[in-house]
Amino acid sequence: MNSARRALFGLAAALLAAPVSRASDATLRPATADAWQTLSVGLYADAFDQFTAAGHTREAQLGLAIAQLNRPPVTPASVAEAQHALTELAAGNDTASHAARYFLGRLQQLHPMAPDPRAAATEYERLVATGADDAWCRLALIKLAILRLTVLRAPGPLPAQLAAVEPMLARTTDVATQHDLHLVISEARMNHGIYDAVTLGHLQAALASTAASDSTRADLLIQVARVATLLGNPALAREHYEEFLHDYPQERRAFTVGEALAHLGGAFPP
Repeated sequence: MNSARRALFGLAAALLAAPVSRASDATLRPATADAWQTLSVGLYADAFDQFTAAGHTREAQLGLAIAQLNRPPVTPASVAEAQHALTELAAGNDTASHAARYFLGRLQQLHPMAPDPRAAATEYERLVATGADDAWCRLALIKLAILRLTVLRAPGPLPAQLAAVEPMLARTTDVATQHDLHLVISEARMNHGIYDAVTLGHLQAALASTAASDSTRADLLIQVARVATLLGNPALAREHYEEFLHDYPQERRAFTVGEALAHLGGAFPP
């Protein structure tokens, strides 16, 4: 398989990484529900046939476009055909149009021949601008934040670039999406070596909305403790180190955390 074909199949997998079932709510007809299920398990040709049989509805057309991106043989022509179908669907203002707009953004971002992050950001921005705050808008908001913090940073000094993403938190009332935004922003700040009160605030906000069963909770407890230590707040660091040791006594980092806790305020690095 040549590199273009590998890239096309990679694109298909990335597109399916988004929960396509969100495109349809509880109002799904059984035929389309079965087609989405078929698509989700990778039977792309069968899903294409099922969506075709489901009739000429907007939801079926969305399914056909996504199946087209995956149904072998995947070629530049088939991707272009799917892009055309998504563009037509995106002209509306319903769930199918929002899903189509999201997938257009993903297609622009991950296109194997001509990736265009600016075009992708434009699609995400159009979707977020609807104010719908549905599942697709929330997905677009996260993708847009990542682009704005990486390849599409605003001009000016780094603090201003990072601060430009902060208003995105107000674009959704969904707790899970706000949680993800806090994670994205805090990671970006720490990647640039910024360990200040703003970074700590984002980490604490992310931790507060993290379920006990979430695998990232242990990481966040340590990150909050380390940033608190750097900011001269040993009490807060102690609280989170102790919580880590209580909740994750067998975790591979327990010894290091225990040593950091024992040396709070000393020379031992956290």
